[in-house]
Amino acid sequence: MNMFKKYHINSVFFSSFFLFIVLILIAIILLSYRFSTNELVNTTTEYQKQNLYQLSEELGDNLQSFEEYSVILSRQQLFRDVISGRQTSAANMRQTSSLTNDFSNIIYSIPALHSVEIYMNSPPVDNIQYPVRYFPLEDVYDSSWYSQLENIAYSWLGNRDVETMAGEHSVISLGRKINSSNGRLQSIVIVNLDPITAESWLRNFSDDSHLIMLDENGAIVASTGNNEIGDESFEELIEFSDSQNSFQYPLQDDTSMEDSLVVTTAIPQTNWTIMEITPYRDILAGSRQVATLLALLGIFGTLIVLIGTMFLTKKFTEPIHELTRVMKSYQLNKASIELPKGYNNEFGELFTGFEELTNRVEELYASLGVQYQRQRETELKALQANINPHFLYNTLDQMNWTAIESGNIEISRMIELLGKMLRIGLSKGESVLTLEDELKYLEYYLRLQQIQMENRLTFHIDLPAGLQYYYVPKLTFQPFVENSIIHGFRESRSGNIHINVGEQGDQLCISIADDGMGFASENQLKHKDDLGGYGIKNVKERLHVYFGDEAFIHIKSSPDGTEVQILIPKVNDKDLLTA
Repeated sequence: MNMFKKYHINSVFFSSFFLFIVLILIAIILLSYRFSTNELVNTTTEYQKQNLYQLSEELGDNLQSFEEYSVILSRQQLFRDVISGRQTSAANMRQTSSLTNDFSNIIYSIPALHSVEIYMNSPPVDNIQYPVRYFPLEDVYDSSWYSQLENIAYSWLGNRDVETMAGEHSVISLGRKINSSNGRLQSIVIVNLDPITAESWLRNFSDDSHLIMLDENGAIVASTGNNEIGDESFEELIEFSDSQNSFQYPLQDDTSMEDSLVVTTAIPQTNWTIMEITPYRDILAGSRQVATLLALLGIFGTLIVLIGTMFLTKKFTEPIHELTRVMKSYQLNKASIELPKGYNNEFGELFTGFEELTNRVEELYASLGVQYQRQRETELKALQANINPHFLYNTLDQMNWTAIESGNIEISRMIELLGKMLRIGLSKGESVLTLEDELKYLEYYLRLQQIQMENRLTFHIDLPAGLQYYYVPKLTFQPFVENSIIHGFRESRSGNIHINVGEQGDQLCISIADDGMGFASENQLKHKDDLGGYGIKNVKERLHVYFGDEAFIHIKSSPDGTEVQILIPKVNDKDLLTA
C-alpha cells in the first residue's frame, strides 16, 4: 500500500516530516549520551589507574616497612638465645620474659603492629601474654598458611584470626622463617598487622572511593566498603590480573546488582592487588544530568519541530487545496475564479497551467457553439437542397415534354439522361454509393457524351456479379472518364472507353482505359488548369481521407491511349465509410 496515494498530502507530509525530524533528534541525543558516557568512563579509568598506581607505591612502602620490622625482631640476640634452647630452664624463663617485654614495647611503639606470634621448640608454658604469644613449632605443620612459607624465607600470609583477651580478632600476617646454621627450622615469627591500619591507609588515599586490598588468593585483606575481610569473591579477578599491571574489569556488584567499573593494579614487592570499584551510576551521574538536559532540549526541540512542521505543511499544501477547490467549483460560462497570485515556483506553473486549460476549454466550448450553429444552418440548407431538386426535376420533365412535342428527340434524350444523372448524383445527400449506382451514373454520363459527340464515342462497362454491392465514394470514376473525353478525344477524334471492375483479395480493382491521344507523363496532367486535372487531384484526396494508405491510383499513358488503375478496399457497409 502506497500511503502517498491513499492519504491526504497534508497528513502524509506532516507525519513523515515530523517523524523524520524527531528520529534525527532522538538519534543525536542517544549518540551524544553514548559518546559522553564512553568518554567519561575512559577518562575515569585512566584517572583511577594513575591514582591506584600511586596508592600501590605507598602501600608497597608500608608493607615493606613491616617486612623490615620482622627482620629487626628476628635479628635480636635475645630472640636468638630464646629460640636456641641452650640455657637452663630458669635462665630460659628469664630470657623469654625479657624478650616478651622488648617485643611488647616495640609493638606498643608502632601503632600499626597488632601482635607478634613466635613458633619455637619448647615455648613457655604461660602463653597468655599479649601482644606476644608463643606456640609449639610442630603446630605450624598442621596450619593452613605454612604452605606459603614452606619454600621461601618470608611471605605475607593474608588474613588470619588470632586469639586475644577480647576474643578472636582478624589480622594481616607476615611470616618469616628462622633457620639454624645447619639449615634446620628453629622458629617462625609472625608479625600481625591490624586491618584497621590497612583500611586507614586506603581511606587516607580517598574517603569516597571503594578500595579493596586483595592477597594472592583473591581474598579481601582490607576494604573501605562493607566487604567482609577474608572473602574470596575476587579469586577469578586475581587470576586474570597475573599478567597485567592495571586493567579495567566489568564487575557485578553484589550489593547494588548494577554494573560497576573495576580498576586494579599490583602492589610492588608483593603478590597482592589493590582494586577500586566504582558503580557506573556514580560515574554516569553527571552524564545522566546531561542526558536529562538533552531530553528536555529534545522535547523543546520537538515542540519547535511540531510547530515548524505544521507551518510548513500549511504553506506547502494550502496552494494545492486552493487549486483543488477551484477545480471542483469550476463551471463553464460562469464567472472566472481568481487563483492565488505571486507564485513563481511550481505552484505558479500549476495555477498558470490551470488557467490556460480553462481558457482553452472556454474557447473550445465557444467553437463548439459556433460549429453547432453552422451545423444547424447546414441542415437547413440541406433541407432546402432536398426541396430544390424536386423543382429541378419538375422543370426538366416540362422541358422534356416540350422537346418531344417539338419533335427534338435528341434534346429530349439529353434532358432525360441529365435528369437520371442528377437523381443519382444528388442521392439524397449521401456521400457514398454502391458500385452499381456509381457505374450507372457513368453510363448516363457517357450516353449523354455520345449524343454530344454524334456517336463518335463507344464505351463498355464490365461489372462482374457479386461486386455491385460494394460501396465507393460518390463521383470517384467520373473525373477520369471526363479527362479521357476532354483530352483523349479532342480535335473531333473518335474513341472507345473500357471500364472493367475486378478484385484482388480484399481490394477492388477498377480499370478505366481509352484509346485516345494520351500524354507524356502524369505530372503534365496534374498541372493542367482544367477540370480533369483538378478532378483527379480531388479524387486522390478523397480516397486518402476514406481509405488512407490502402487506396492506390496508377495512371499509365502513351500515344496509343491511357489506362487508369484504382485499388480500393472492399467495403460492404456504408456506415464504415461515413463513420
